[in-house]
Amino acid sequence: MGSWLWGRLAEECDVHLVPIVSAEGCGYCRRFLASAPPGREMSEGARLEELEQWLTARPSVPAELLYARIEELVGRRIGLAELEDPDLLLQRARGPRRGWDWDDW
Repeated sequence: MGSWLWGRLAEECDVHLVPIVSAEGCGYCRRFLASAPPGREMSEGARLEELEQWLTARPSVPAELLYARIEELVGRRIGLAELEDPDLLLQRARGPRRGWDWDDW
């Protein structure tokens, strides 16, 4: 995986099954991200389900939006190398969420 994050957008949104005709990505996904609930307010099941969806679908929004949402759902900053193994990232996201530390500012 990994390199998909900086690659081109998919031609069709895997979630909404609509063509992606703009560099801004899927309009439905962008609207969702604009009003998405904070990860800390979501149930663990809903948070992990959404995280798995973003990790397994082809990119439907610009990388910076996708990366920010994945970090929100994981509850911490992540390195690009972590996206190479989405199963491990999901497993780590199931664990206890870490609190703030000095690397977060």
